[in-house]
Parts: sequence; C-alpha cells; structure tokens
Amino acid sequence: MAKKKRVPVVIEIRDSHEVEGETYASEFLCDGVLTELPEDKGGGWELDYMESDGPEANRAALRVQNRTVSLSRRGESPLEITLEQGVRHSCYYNTPAGMMHLGVYARSVDASISRAGGRIKLAYTLDFCADLMSSNQMEIKVQARG
Repeated sequence: MAKKKRVPVVIEIRDSHEVEGETYASEFLCDGVLTELPEDKGGGWELDYMESDGPEANRAALRVQNRTVSLSRRGESPLEITLEQGVRHSCYYNTPAGMMHLGVYARSVDASISRAGGRIKLAYTLDFCADLMSSNQMEIKVQARG
C-alpha cells in the first residue's frame, strides 16, 4: 500500500452569502494538511484544517474529487455537505435552534489542486423546504508551506 502524500499548507478562505438582498462576507486564514487520495479510492485531494480556535473549534475535511467537493465538519457545528456542479443534494446542519434539513445546489464547482496547492471556487444556493435561503460564493486558496 502506497504511503499517503501529506503536504503542510496555508489555507485562505473567502466567502460571501446573499440573504434577502443583504450580502455578508468573511475571510479566514489557517494552517492545514493537504493529502493526495489513492487512485483506487477515486483519486483527488483532501484538505484538513481547524476552522477556529478555542471551545467552539470545528475540524473540517474538504475532499476534492473531479467536479465534486465534499465538506465534513466535526465539533460545535457538525455538517456533511456535497457540492456537485448542476446537482441538488440534501444535508443536515446542526444549529443552536436544532437540526435543519437543507437543500444545496451547486451552480459551479471549479477546483485545481496539486502538491503545490491550488484553488477551489464554489457558487451554490441553500434552500429550506424548497425556499431559497441564500446564494453563496466561496474561494479557497491553498499554498504549500516552504
């Protein structure tokens, strides 16, 4: 079995959300690890990082395979979400008010990742009971350390 290729990286995440005509944006910078996935498991890359520090920290794993990006978050706000261009998926999102069942439609998924890093650009909508909640854009830049 081949040894996993793990690369320490710096991750920059920029996102914006439009909700009822109002736009909210944020930026986040952190360290992480980029791991090449074996070809017998579909290939691609997995990006592991902590979304924040302290008691409300979430460990996140972002998996990039072909035109599909999956996010798995563990911690205070667990989430499993799949973004596949042109496809609507369902997910459950845990909030302080309880569990929400959301629809996720990826308008575009553009990912270019290598050992040196790369970029992931996502445009997607979230809906609740088939009513549009938000239009979202996210750009993730990954750069190998050193």
